[in-house]
Parts: sequence; structure tokens; C-alpha cells
Amino acid sequence: MSLVKSMVRKAYRGVLFLSFLSILLLCTILLVTFLADPPAMYEYIKHTFGIR
Repeated sequence: MSLVKSMVRKAYRGVLFLSFLSILLLCTILLVTFLADPPAMYEYIKHTFGIR
């Protein structure tokens, strides 16, 4: 039973770590895109969320 608990705990930590890395990657991509062309990124965000 302790083997199963250990495996579940490791899998849970792995999923949390992968989620953290994917969020970090998304933020990095958005930051690089914004730094490359701020006005275009701002217009894209306005268009996406329907802001006038």
C-alpha cells in the first residue's frame, strides 16, 4: 500500500511541476511577443477581449 501512495505522490508532484513549467513557458512567450512588437500585441489583446 505504501508503494501505491508513493507512486501517486510522485505522479502528483510531476503533474504539478509540468503545469508550472507550461504556465512559465506561456508567460515567457507572451512577454517575448509583447517585447517584439508592443502596439501589435496590444491591438491583438484588445481584439481578443473585445475592448474598444
